[in-house]
Amino acid sequence: MRILLLLSLILGAQSAFSQPDAEQSNPYGHGQYLETPRGKIYYETEGSGTPVFIVNGGPGAGHRVFLGWFEFLKTKGYQIVYFDEIGRGRSERNIKGKFTPQMTVDDMEALRAHLNAEKIVVMGHSYGGIPAMQYAIQFPEHVERLVMLSASYDAQSQQMNIDHVSHLMKTKYPEIHEQVMALRAKGMLSSEDEYLDLIYESALGRELQWFNRANRKGLWKYRSNDKRDRFNFQVYLDIIGEDPEWEITGTLKGLTVEDKLRGFNIPTLILGGRADKVSTPELVYRLYKMLPEQTTQFEMFEKSGHWIWAEENEKFKQVVSNFLPAK
Repeated sequence: MRILLLLSLILGAQSAFSQPDAEQSNPYGHGQYLETPRGKIYYETEGSGTPVFIVNGGPGAGHRVFLGWFEFLKTKGYQIVYFDEIGRGRSERNIKGKFTPQMTVDDMEALRAHLNAEKIVVMGHSYGGIPAMQYAIQFPEHVERLVMLSASYDAQSQQMNIDHVSHLMKTKYPEIHEQVMALRAKGMLSSEDEYLDLIYESALGRELQWFNRANRKGLWKYRSNDKRDRFNFQVYLDIIGEDPEWEITGTLKGLTVEDKLRGFNIPTLILGGRADKVSTPELVYRLYKMLPEQTTQFEMFEKSGHWIWAEENEKFKQVVSNFLPAK
């Protein structure tokens, strides 16, 4: 599932959270629950000050991939808020009807109110940029700053993600493309295991998200074997569609932002990785051109793929720290 199923493959199964260094105590995996009309939302916080909500990708992934990477924000006077939206991670997974991007917006607003925060900073990674942007559009009075991390932001950008992987497969891996097209000729959807294995267990899948794939080993600072933390594929199918590596037909379909960004005045930082094959430089730059130049910053990380905080961590901390004023 492109970036996002690939995320689920990376997530895999992972006894409670465990640190590589057994001598250090583990600060994660002991969060709280907020009751909402749709069910419980699981969240964890670090530090104090203006909350920074980090919105998960997928759709279907929980918050674990961020753990251990954002502590630098505490020294700037911010509170880090990790959370699992409804349907993800340790939050409620069973709902009536289908999962939608708007549900995450609702979860964020419920959590903001619960934390009694008048203003928050919103960071969205990958698919998480879509609900992050929707929250900023719908609740601009509560958003101090917006950070888009290799992020999609509307249905078209997510389709660009899909199309670029298909283009890369066709032009660089024609033998895989030929096999994929043979499966489609038989009526196979891209959500089926045989189709996904053909892509993501190949050289194509291995190159999609990294500048240097050796950096992948360091992405997970904290792992979990708790089944609650696994990727929820149903969320992915509901939002992207039943043929998710081909066309958006799910609840994301038709979501646009360009007409809503006229007059958008929330300071926004847009970050991308030059080697990202899913949230491509073209995709992230498109958002930059939509937003007012006077309130928007754009930074490309030349030695990063989809996980810029893992591949160029020092630069990442510097750029984000410069964007967020000390409290």
